Amino acid sequence: MAKPMQVIHGAIALMLLAVALLHVPHPTPFIWVPYALASALATISVFADVGHFFSRLLAISTTMLMFFFFAGFFMDVPKLESDWYVRQEGWFVVSTLLAAFGMIPILSDYSCRCKADRMQTRAAGERLSFFRAPGHVRPPNH
Repeated sequence: MAKPMQVIHGAIALMLLAVALLHVPHPTPFIWVPYALASALATISVFADVGHFFSRLLAISTTMLMFFFFAGFFMDVPKLESDWYVRQEGWFVVSTLLAAFGMIPILSDYSCRCKADRMQTRAAGERLSFFRAPGHVRPPNH
C-alpha cells in the first residue's frame, strides 16, 4: 500500500513529466530537460530507498532545480504583456511556477531522509561530525 506522500510525489512526477513532454516542441531547444530531471528526482523519491550520501546529493540537486525554476519565473514575469494568458510565454511562466512549487515536497522528502540517517547514526552511538555537542547533552526526548 502506497503512503500518502508517495502518491503525492508520484502525482508531482507525472505532472512534471507531462510538462516536460509539452515543452519538447518549444522553440528553445532542450528547455524540456530541467522538467524531465525534476520528474526523475520526484520518481526517485517515490521508489528508491537511498543512502545518506545519495540522499544529500539528491537534496542538493532538487534545491538547485527548484531555485532554477523560481529564478526563471521571476525573470520572465516582468516581461509578460497584458494578454499573457493566451500566449506561449504565459504557459512557460505558469509551468516554471508549477515546477518550482512541485519541487518543495520532493526537497522535503530528501531532507527528511538525511535527518533520519543522522538520527540512526546518533542512536547507534557513532560519531556524527568533528564539531558536535558533548555526549552528555541529549535532546529532551531521551
